[in-house]
Amino acid sequence: MRIYLSVTGVIVFIFLLAAFPLALDIASGNLSFHFDTAWKLVKDYFGGIISGDSFYYLEGKDRNQSFLKDVPGFFLTSFLYLITAAIISVCIGVLIAVWHSKSKQEWIKDIIGFLGMIPDFILVLILQLGVVFIYEATGERIARIATRGVGEHAILLPLITLSIVPAIYLIRTLGERTYDVLSEDYILTAKAKGLQKLYIFIQHVIRNVLPYLKADLHKVIAIMMSNIFIVEYLFNINGLSAFLFNVSYQFDLTVNILISLIVLYLLLYWGVRLFIACLERIFSHD
Repeated sequence: MRIYLSVTGVIVFIFLLAAFPLALDIASGNLSFHFDTAWKLVKDYFGGIISGDSFYYLEGKDRNQSFLKDVPGFFLTSFLYLITAAIISVCIGVLIAVWHSKSKQEWIKDIIGFLGMIPDFILVLILQLGVVFIYEATGERIARIATRGVGEHAILLPLITLSIVPAIYLIRTLGERTYDVLSEDYILTAKAKGLQKLYIFIQHVIRNVLPYLKADLHKVIAIMMSNIFIVEYLFNINGLSAFLFNVSYQFDLTVNILISLIVLYLLLYWGVRLFIACLERIFSHD
């Protein structure tokens, strides 16, 4: 029952959010929301599902494009960037959190805290300017600063931008959880038996930190989903957000994009859950 209520709530929210800019009106200094306009937009959308009109959008002034035909390529692009960055973030977050828990060097915390304060668009500009500076100084192009068409995709810098914020979040949260795990009796017993620290961390600490990672996974995915719009725009990546940036506002198109983003979120979440399950199998040796 809760699942049906959640799905219904998400669908209602999607339609309200898509209709909001068109149903909102400012007249004589008063702000009003026209529910009749929103209802008409929703009714026309469901009516257009049968005829297929709801799955077409206007590009330019008079060019109708099929959303169902165009979206797979854009969807796949966004998914590949996100799932790759998510796996990188999980690996970095877990390894550094576990390693940092036994390190007493405070400068590491300062670096992590500083990186966590840098806004995404500032980080993108820093990375792009850094690549340009290295190219001018050495003549070596270490990465593309933007996508320039087929075969010239920006890969390294977008992945760094998408990975660094969730990785820092995981380092902070999992670092605290690692401290808690290290104080457990079975860890103290393992130390008392003279087991090597590396063995203890691999066989006992990491496997007991992974459940906390699964608990925070929704937050990690939410961070990445919010960052993908900035990354795709600044790196000129043709992902799902390209529909929003490159065409005029259209109700049907906005609804279709929001639904696609929900599907993307679910696929990304379960994809990372599958990766974490593989890690649990690797580190779960009794």
